Amino acid sequence: MDSGSRRGLEITLLFTAFIAATYGFGLYLFPAMIEPIRADIGFSYGAMGVVSGLAQAGFMISALLAGFATLRIGALPTILGAIALCALCLAGLSFAPNVVVMAALLTLLGGCAAAIWVPMVDVARQLIPKTHQGKALGLMSSGTSYGVFLNSVLLTGLAGPGGWRMLWLVTGVLAALLALAGFWRLRGLAPARSAVQAPGPSIRARLRAMPAGLTAAVLLMMFLNGLACMPFQTYLSAFLQGEAGYPAETAAWAWRIIGLVGMVSGFAVGALADHITLRWGMVVTYLILAGACQALITVGGGEANLRLTLAAVAFGLSFYAIFGLVPAYIGQMFGAGSAALVFAFGNIALGLGGILGNVLGGMLKTATGSFLPAYLVMAGAAVASALLALSMPGRPQEREPAE
Repeated sequence: MDSGSRRGLEITLLFTAFIAATYGFGLYLFPAMIEPIRADIGFSYGAMGVVSGLAQAGFMISALLAGFATLRIGALPTILGAIALCALCLAGLSFAPNVVVMAALLTLLGGCAAAIWVPMVDVARQLIPKTHQGKALGLMSSGTSYGVFLNSVLLTGLAGPGGWRMLWLVTGVLAALLALAGFWRLRGLAPARSAVQAPGPSIRARLRAMPAGLTAAVLLMMFLNGLACMPFQTYLSAFLQGEAGYPAETAAWAWRIIGLVGMVSGFAVGALADHITLRWGMVVTYLILAGACQALITVGGGEANLRLTLAAVAFGLSFYAIFGLVPAYIGQMFGAGSAALVFAFGNIALGLGGILGNVLGGMLKTATGSFLPAYLVMAGAAVASALLALSMPGRPQEREPAE
């Protein structure tokens, strides 16, 4: 293995760990141990919803700011600053006296997740060989599943009364160790800025230079990703238990399959995309996502358990792969810096699509008495994404803006 490949592998593994910490610990640990937290400091489920919404708002706002920060101070400094802040916030949650302080820290953690993920597309573009970018970003996107799995291990021993505070402290220490490893191994990779170096293109110049059609297509695609993927997860347990008649154990089993498949799907589908091109990789992945929706819709018929298994496997395969393939495609199609900007705006579109999907899913359930129309909409969004990917170019067309 040459030095460039070793460097790319090291970056990929570190960033996968960063994603595991910021998404797994920062976004998914709070709902995973909500009951012992509520038992200790006391707050309603309504307050929990507000806190979760604030974390999502923190993510969306930070996604935009991270794009600009990547241009101003660089991708690696933005990432390293975010993982350090993540460690402080996780440790701070172990001392939170009330839900207000927790809400503030969880909002910052949502921002840390975006501030790490958005610049990664720029780092991958510059420091990981093009032939490995699909599998690298695919593995990074699977970092969430590793973090969630580690959550389940930690919860087994530390989730008793009062133990949730120790759990936050442990995750904060783990994130701090990752931050130290990142500062030690990555700081020298950031490109040096000479005092006499000519300034790069302005943000306005970059925005003008972006191909309007391709940029709009990418933003629409990420909006459709949110519309298809977020409500699929939001309503999965409610659909299986409240409508399809499955017990809670079966719903948990479906989630376990999604998580286990997700631990390998990002890398596996990314490796496939590196051979068949990222565009065709996205097409295949979106069709698998549509198949997951279709299989779920028919779980009440014959061979129900088989169909549920297929739905869980297909969703685990497609969900984590999507969030690796799309940033990899953006990194290849847009110039340095511009890729981070497009991905930042794309994450805003993703969040808006997720919000619309969740609201629409609830409205359709109320109006029809069934989640089936909602999952049909999700399947339609997945098919539309596949058609959109087919219409997009497979090779870069953008010119770097004049300085």
